[in-house]
Amino acid sequence: MKTTKDIQAQARRLMRLCLTPEGALDESTVRHISDRLLQEKPRNYLPLLHAFCSLVRLADDRRTATIESAVPLLDGEKEAIRQKLSAKYGPHLRYVWNVQPGLIAGMTVQVGDDVADNSIRTRISQMFPTQ
Repeated sequence: MKTTKDIQAQARRLMRLCLTPEGALDESTVRHISDRLLQEKPRNYLPLLHAFCSLVRLADDRRTATIESAVPLLDGEKEAIRQKLSAKYGPHLRYVWNVQPGLIAGMTVQVGDDVADNSIRTRISQMFPTQ
């Protein structure tokens, strides 16, 4: 399935229609556009739908904060993390909290492509790299 520059441009235009003035995704608009593409089946609708879904997935990832910690975090700690991430990325983040005992201690935070890794597991692997 070949995606041309024209299809990418159309997908970006559709994506802009799905954003609220604050920059968050409007899920009902995304569903409506997807449904209309599937019902009307315009020329090259499959590559367009694929490109549009990729853009929606990227936008959703940018608005999702995944926090992994070695132990369950207290409510106060979660709130402090929420405040710091909201100040940096905006108020429309969705939070996913995971406990990963393999981190040994510390935590990792991922928002879109940004990753902050303050785990002991990473520090140990940096001190003693495998060959």
